[in-house]
Formats: sequence, structure tokens, C-alpha cells
Amino acid sequence: MLRAGFAIGLLLSVCGSTVALAQQPGQSPPMPIAMDLAKVPPGSWADYSVTMAQYPPMKLRMSLVARTPAGNVVESAVEGGMMAMVGKMVIQMTLSPGAEGTLKKSVMQLGANDPMEMPSAMTGARPFVKPNPKGLIGSETIKTEAGSFKTKHYRDKTPTGDKIEYWVADNVPPFGLVKVAVDQKSNPQVKGTSTFLVTAIGKDAKSTITKPPKPFDQATLMKQMMGGAGAGGAGPGGAPKPASAPAQAPAPAAAPKK
Repeated sequence: MLRAGFAIGLLLSVCGSTVALAQQPGQSPPMPIAMDLAKVPPGSWADYSVTMAQYPPMKLRMSLVARTPAGNVVESAVEGGMMAMVGKMVIQMTLSPGAEGTLKKSVMQLGANDPMEMPSAMTGARPFVKPNPKGLIGSETIKTEAGSFKTKHYRDKTPTGDKIEYWVADNVPPFGLVKVAVDQKSNPQVKGTSTFLVTAIGKDAKSTITKPPKPFDQATLMKQMMGGAGAGGAGPGGAPKPASAPAQAPAPAAAPKK
């Protein structure tokens, strides 16, 4: 499965989401982070338009929702497209202080289901790393709905041959990502190039996950991902399960014969 950063977009696969679970841990490199989270104001967020090959487009929001003594708390939320059946998927990660924080805790919430703590194998110990200077291609100006950004263009490659290119700028908090393009070869379910493109940035992000997470349970997670009822009793798309139809009242007894 993809690491958390790309596990969002290519989630589960991006789920990682749905696609991420179909892959093996560690196939993708960690998500690049071009900004020092210690200097990013809590509440900073960036929205992205996500297209995954042949699948309908999705919306991704990446945000720094809190800074605590334990470290930085970041959330990635994806919805729409192939996630429509499940509803919004949110992955919250607590990272130790530092530019490349170590993952201390990871929680996932699908739709209206209760959040669930995730094993570290699904995200990797270091889900974010600084861009490798050896991968720098040059400087480019990228224009998007969010504005015009002067970026640094990097190129990377996974052990399985997937090609990854990304454009970063230090004025797109929280991670500095302007554009990401992934040409994935290792997962046959995703054919063609997947892209992330920033569409908006803001400063008022708040945590979406507010309930204490439950322990990881693979069976429950799979039910949630298939649109079934999960720990929170939600149905497809995170909607509450419809109440069962009331039982019919028994037919009145026949009147006694006179």
C-alpha cells in the first residue's frame, strides 16, 4: 500500500484508501514536504484536485490542525470520485517535532464511522521527507486556481519503477506541494498518470476527527470500505443505516362463535 501521504491521494488508493490497501506497504516513497512544520501556522490547509487515471476526480485537503507538546497533528481528507461510496476519508497523523517528524500515531475515519487507530505498517515510520536535492530538475512557474507559484521541480522513482514528479513552493502550506504527478506501473488497477493540483489555500483548518479512536480491526475496516455498516453504524457514503421497518401487527383474532 502507499505510504500515508500518497495513500491519501492514491488511496486508499488512497485507501490508503481503496487503492492503497491493494498495494504492499513501502512500495511508494514518503510524501515530499518542502516546509518546516514547526514554522507553519496551525490551521493552514491546501485543497487539491486529484485525478487517478481512469477514475472520476476527487478532492483532497491537507492541513495542519494542531501543534501539541507531542508534535504536529496533520490531517488529509479525500472525498468524491471513487470514495463516494464510502464518504469522506480522513487520515490523521501525529508527527514528532522536526522537519521530518517520525510518525507517533495514525488514525483513520471513513464517513460517519468511528475513527480507528491504524498500524504503522500502513503509513511507514516517516511518511514525509524533504525532497532529494539529486532529483531537482529546475524551476518552473505553475498556474492553478489558487494562483501562480514559482516552484522547484523534482523527479523521483520507486523501487518498483513508478515515476513520481512534484513541484513545490514555500508559500503553499502546510507541505509546500503545488503539483504531484505519479505514473504508476505496479498497481494494475490504476492505469495511467495520477495527479494532484492545488486549487485553494487557507488558514482556518480544524480537526475533523474529534472522537477517541477505537483499536484497529481489519474486518470492520473492510466493511466500512465496502460501504457497509462500521463501528459507527453508518451505511454507504457515511449515511446512517435506515431503521428497520416496523413489524406488522398480528391480525386480530376471529370473534368467538355464538
